[in-house]
Amino acid sequence: MRMAEARELHVPDRRRFLKAAAGGVAALTAPALPRAAVAFSGGPLPAPLARAGGDWQLTFEDEFDDPVAFQSTWESLKRGGHKHLTMRYPRNVLVEDGELDLELGHQNDPKRPFTGGYIRTRSFRQTYGYFECEMRIASEAGVNNAFWMVSDRSKQGDTQFELDIAEVKYPNIVQVSARRWKPEKIVLAATYRTEAQLDQSFHRYAMLWTKDEFRFFVDDVDVFDVENRFAHTPAMLLFSNAVAPFAGKNDGDVEGAATTIRNVRVYQDFAA
Repeated sequence: MRMAEARELHVPDRRRFLKAAAGGVAALTAPALPRAAVAFSGGPLPAPLARAGGDWQLTFEDEFDDPVAFQSTWESLKRGGHKHLTMRYPRNVLVEDGELDLELGHQNDPKRPFTGGYIRTRSFRQTYGYFECEMRIASEAGVNNAFWMVSDRSKQGDTQFELDIAEVKYPNIVQVSARRWKPEKIVLAATYRTEAQLDQSFHRYAMLWTKDEFRFFVDDVDVFDVENRFAHTPAMLLFSNAVAPFAGKNDGDVEGAATTIRNVRVYQDFAA
């Protein structure tokens, strides 16, 4: 493990392990990420891969510039969630002008008064690789802005896992984790605070997943390394947001705010 003292927890409650993981905190300088710095198809490799070496090739990419292609690549879902106040709807997912917006709003439901967005890849699955996106979080406290992965239940066998590449909270909190839900719950997590306000510009969030380890990055800075003990089957990509107690206190009004993603890319090392 690097840059922070992270904790391994065997607990069933999400809020408990996030609170405990917050014991390891590091400050990162995260400047605004210019579009010119992005590695497009056929362009230079992301900096972490250039440093790592290997035969890295792009296996998945979306710049959210084609709403029709988006519908065939991603599935927009109606989803609630564990211990939060938000129902996610397909109507809250908007693709326009090269950006994906997961819009936040309200509904007349005392149990879930907030609305948000939730998408997952329809068919794309990959085991191991490098996964990155550029995201600008919602300008609202109490919102969890998430880029994550889950194991494919049709292929996971007895081991169900989740990889949180970034769960980002206003204004500058980044939480990363690798979790095994079955057969026994194991959570490997860390929390970081940047010097930048993450709703003001796009920032890059990434994870390098190999058979031996997970390495998490914020704006190409290696922020957390931990051994991979359980994730060895294909996983799908997901984006979501939610107003949630575990994301902090909200002011009750999120109308007009959104989590915005402008690209996502996946690479695989064909030399491995």
